[in-house]
Amino acid sequence: MRPSSDENMAGLTMPADISSLEPLRSFVLERFESTGPFPALALKIDLVLEEVLLNIFHYAHGPKQTGTVTVECGSGAEEGRFLVRFTDQGPPFDPLSQPPPDVTLGMDERVQGGLGILLTKEMSASQQYRREGDSNVLEIVFAE
Repeated sequence: MRPSSDENMAGLTMPADISSLEPLRSFVLERFESTGPFPALALKIDLVLEEVLLNIFHYAHGPKQTGTVTVECGSGAEEGRFLVRFTDQGPPFDPLSQPPPDVTLGMDERVQGGLGILLTKEMSASQQYRREGDSNVLEIVFAE
């Protein structure tokens, strides 16, 4: 769901570590408030932002590696939708191709991981992953 033109998009690049979480969240939420079609989506966007960013910080760039993450967002080409695009230079990883967690199992029986991907899929209208050169690109579209 890449917009036909990025003129409606704004982006921010920061170090891929926990210190960037709040500035990136603030950037996206402020942009959403100024362009977003449905204020009720803010909570969903915020939850997904935190989940995706924490995964990038912890897995794409481990504690001994440095890197950046770019978050772009805007109304995109389709009216009534808000697009958030995450780009990082970590190893190739398509979170959307991971098997869903078995939520019928008890907490002690579950394999760790996967709940954030499930949350992202449930809270957004669509998701798309692609590898561009040495970058992971994850696009998430929110709609009322």
